[in-house]
Amino acid sequence: MSHNIFISALGDFFSPRVLLVTLFSFILTIAVFVIGVALLFGSVETLATWFVSMMDGLNQSIEQSWFLSLISLFFVTKMIVTVLFFFTSAFIVYVLFLVVFSTIVGFFSGYFIKEIGTKYYPEVQQKGMSLFAYGYLLVKTLVISLVLFMVLLPLALLPLVNLLLFLPIFYMFHKMLVLEVASALMNQTEYTMLKTRKSIELKGISMVCFFLTMIPFFGVVIYPYYVIVMSHFIFRETKNLRVL
Repeated sequence: MSHNIFISALGDFFSPRVLLVTLFSFILTIAVFVIGVALLFGSVETLATWFVSMMDGLNQSIEQSWFLSLISLFFVTKMIVTVLFFFTSAFIVYVLFLVVFSTIVGFFSGYFIKEIGTKYYPEVQQKGMSLFAYGYLLVKTLVISLVLFMVLLPLALLPLVNLLLFLPIFYMFHKMLVLEVASALMNQTEYTMLKTRKSIELKGISMVCFFLTMIPFFGVVIYPYYVIVMSHFIFRETKNLRVL
């Protein structure tokens, strides 16, 4: 079933409306980042200077701390630590870009979710959650994701172990993707039933989509495709739940 869903979603993704939303959201995301850099640092040159000072501070910390010096001496060289710091920083920026882009897409996703429903599932009524229920679930997801990320962040400079940082990112990605679609179709009771009965399938679809986001640039820009894939699955499951 998942295979058919991924193939079906391709045709929907390449529709003019979805491509327009994708392009507009990408441009708006770039604008948000440019404005953010301007507000926080003033210019790209100031950002570069700040990054260099951070690298110098990291090197000094390694030299002054016996623990970090020990790690640097026995496990990784100073250059590897620097490279890990660079890639960790790049990873955080990449995740922020994904979060901002997916949030912007979320403002428009209701339009093509409704279009999918009209085209493929006209018999499924789109009930939707209350604003309070949606807000509660959203805040809960963001708080848990942030706490997990902060707890695991100290592991960022440890090779292989730092892969655990993907856990809070995937948690947020999965929860937000499912909630984005389910909140437009289901009430809170149906949403709870969906998570209970189809937890494995939902996580499986989210995992495939999450792996695709690891493709630089392309994986993030096609986020509307992930929403469409999840929409097909949840529309079908909503129909099945209401038959019971």
